[in-house]
Amino acid sequence: MKTQRKQWALALSVGLVLSACSTAPDELPTPIVQTPSGSEEATDETVSDNGASQSQRADQVLEGISLALETAYTERSTANVLDRVGGPAKLMLDSMFANAARFGDEGLESISTTDADSTWSTSTDFPRVAMVFTANAETGANDQLLVLSQSNGRQNYKLWGAADLVPADVDITFATDTDAIAKTFAETIATSPEQAVTEFAMRLQGGETDVTFEEDPLTTSLYAQRDSITESLGGTGDVALAGRALNHGPLSMATEDGGAVTMGAFEYDVTINRTTAGSTITVGDELAQWMTGEADSTYDVQGTLTSTYFVTVAFYIPPKGGGNVQIIAASTPELTNVTDNADNSPD
Repeated sequence: MKTQRKQWALALSVGLVLSACSTAPDELPTPIVQTPSGSEEATDETVSDNGASQSQRADQVLEGISLALETAYTERSTANVLDRVGGPAKLMLDSMFANAARFGDEGLESISTTDADSTWSTSTDFPRVAMVFTANAETGANDQLLVLSQSNGRQNYKLWGAADLVPADVDITFATDTDAIAKTFAETIATSPEQAVTEFAMRLQGGETDVTFEEDPLTTSLYAQRDSITESLGGTGDVALAGRALNHGPLSMATEDGGAVTMGAFEYDVTINRTTAGSTITVGDELAQWMTGEADSTYDVQGTLTSTYFVTVAFYIPPKGGGNVQIIAASTPELTNVTDNADNSPD
C-alpha cells in the first residue's frame, strides 16, 4: 500500500500547505491492454540482439524489479540495484531517500509492482519499452503507471519511471503488437513526445505553450501555490516559476487509437525574491530545515530563495485532430535543492 505523502509546504508569514496530485479511483484513466503476441512465453530476459523473444513476461520482470525495490528501500539507496532501476526512477528514489535522511520522514511512497495490465513493445530496436498499469494491492484498482526500459539485449528490463495515476477522461488501449515510438515522431499524433515534454516544461512555469494541454492537478496546485505566496508577500517580494525537461527520454508507446502514451522527467523552481529593503520574509518546514539543518526551524530569506523539485509526468497524446494532450500520471514532487542568493538582497 502506498503511503500518501502528497503534499508539500512552503510557510511564509502565514501558513501555506498545498495538496499535489490527489486522486479518486473512479476518476482515473482506464487502461485496456491486449497482451502482445509471444509475451506469455517464458523467456530469458537477457535476450540476444537479433530481436528474438522481444516481449518479456510481466510476472518475471516485475518480480525482479520488486526484489530490487525491496533492497533499495531497505538500504535507502539505489547503489546496489542499478541492474533493475535507472533513468528518472533512480533520480526519484535517490531524492526521496535523501529527503528521508534529511527530514526524518518515514512515510516513503512505495512503488507498486502488482501487475494489473501491461504491454511490451515488439520493436527490434533499442531501447525496448514496456508500460505497466499497476494495481493497489488492497483495492485492486489501477494505481500507478510504470515505464520499463531495456537498453540492449544483454541487460534486463529496468524500472525507468513511475508516476501515480491522476484524474483524466481517457481510456488507454494498447493493441496487440504495439510498438515504442521515437521521441521525434509526429506523423499521426497531435504532437511529438519530445515537443510534449518541452512544452509542458513551459507550462510548469506558467508560460504560453504551442501545445494545448487539458487542465491537470500538478500545474493547478503549482499555480495556486505561486498565487498564495504572492498574496502573502504583501508587496515585499515576488514569486517566479521555472521549468525544465530533463534529458531522460521521453519514452513512448503507441495506442490503438493512433495516439501515444509518453513519460518524461522534469525539474521546476519556485523562486522568492525579497525586493523591499528592511523587509522580512520567513519560510518554514522543509525549506527552513534545508537551510538551517534543524527541524521545526524558520529561515529568513536574504535575497533570492530558490527551491527545486523533481517530478515525473506521463501524458496521453491523441491522434491528430483527436483533442488536447492530457496528463494521466504524475509523481509527488521531490525537493532536490534549496539555495538563497544573498547577493540579490535589497538591503
